[in-house]
Amino acid sequence: MSEALDRVIEALAGASEDEVAAALAAAGVSVPRPTASSAPFRTPLPGPEASPHIVSEVEWV
Repeated sequence: MSEALDRVIEALAGASEDEVAAALAAAGVSVPRPTASSAPFRTPLPGPEASPHIVSEVEWV
């Protein structure tokens, strides 16, 4: 396996990123890159009316 991988690396040496992506896609091994999300996923906090029996305090330091 390492010899085959070495041959692929040699063949793609000096190629642009787009050329490498096209070659990998043509070979059927390309995996799309995850896109950067604009905001991190966060779970929204419930409003104060959601549970009147729960009281919490936060102190920002």
